[in-house]
Amino acid sequence: MFKRSPVKKNINPFCLIFVSLTCSLALALPTYTIFHWYNNLEHPIKAHIGLIEFTTAFSVALYIVIFFVSGILFNKLSQQHSEARELKNFKNFTDILHRATSEVEVYETLYNYIRNMHLANQITIFYRNDRSSTDFLWQRITNERMPLCTMEPRNCPLIKYGRECSVKNIATDITCAYQLTEHKTGSYICLPITIGNQTLGILQLYSKSKYFFDDLIVSKVKSYIEVAKPIISSKRAMQQLNKKAYTDKLTKLYNRNFLETYLENQIEATNLSNECLSVIMMDIDHFKGVNDKYGHAAGDAVLVVFAQVILRCIRKTDLVARYGGEEFIAILPATDTKTAVGIAERIRETIAVEPMPKLNDTVLPPITCSLGVATYPIHADNKNNIIKVADIALYKAKQGGRNRVEVYNSDLDLNTLMKE
Repeated sequence: MFKRSPVKKNINPFCLIFVSLTCSLALALPTYTIFHWYNNLEHPIKAHIGLIEFTTAFSVALYIVIFFVSGILFNKLSQQHSEARELKNFKNFTDILHRATSEVEVYETLYNYIRNMHLANQITIFYRNDRSSTDFLWQRITNERMPLCTMEPRNCPLIKYGRECSVKNIATDITCAYQLTEHKTGSYICLPITIGNQTLGILQLYSKSKYFFDDLIVSKVKSYIEVAKPIISSKRAMQQLNKKAYTDKLTKLYNRNFLETYLENQIEATNLSNECLSVIMMDIDHFKGVNDKYGHAAGDAVLVVFAQVILRCIRKTDLVARYGGEEFIAILPATDTKTAVGIAERIRETIAVEPMPKLNDTVLPPITCSLGVATYPIHADNKNNIIKVADIALYKAKQGGRNRVEVYNSDLDLNTLMKE
């Protein structure tokens, strides 16, 4: 936390007035006494020292004392006001952190407060974004034109060892191997945001001035980091719990519960952007036969492979979820029907040649899938209907011989298809 001076009491304005009046009386009494003595003085010195000269000399001495005392009082008052502002700022920072809804929002709050303190010419925060238990990447909160370094996570000493990096003079000190050469002068510090034995973030501060980051500045920044760390930890834990609640345990894809909210949000975004949103419903052909012949463990293995193939075939902006059993659904934002069909065909062709895993010395046979495509708002006008019409298109693909892609059209009707 902040180190404060030993003087902790605030100066009361009425106290200052009282002290000023007391000092004035204390100075007025000896002044009156001295002038009274001077007027009644019968001594040769009085003939050599004129009244004006004596008054001037005494006034100068008096003003010096007054300015000196006023300077001390003003300095203490300014210091206490500065400390009060810092404590208020620190309290506001803590309050906003506790209202943060995500880990990223905590990092953004930390960045904004450090920036508003004007401690550096450039501030950057890197944070670790865990996309899965094994897949993660490092991202920046800001997009500076010229960041401090290239940020190599595999070799960064802060990530590997959790130690801070301080360069007091770029021109003469040994700098980080990954620092950009464009920064030829100045100084910088890199502070890790470490929780447990894992570095989850890095705060970089760069100044154009040499030897800028003294112990006071570093201590102040670290105090903000220390307050943010438990909030980051709690938000990460909450995010992981939420992810488990919305994730299919077998395939690690999102489940149907998450899909409902996500699709609704995407449709709202589609309405605002005047673009299209496409949905692909997918079903493994003859999946019941795999379970019956090879067992449920084999069926689970096939589902995992199918999920991985879908993830490889869709784009980063798309989302895939397990809808139920062997049925999967992909949501493709800002995607027209033609593009969606191309993605569906890629999934169909890829899974047909994908090697299946070996289970109990038995190599499982290849599988195929059927897919139905529908586009909002062309084929449906709301969340429930877009899933319904995509499911109708999927049923048409299965009825048409399986291992194919069908696009919904108004001529397709589920009741009619079931009679065929």
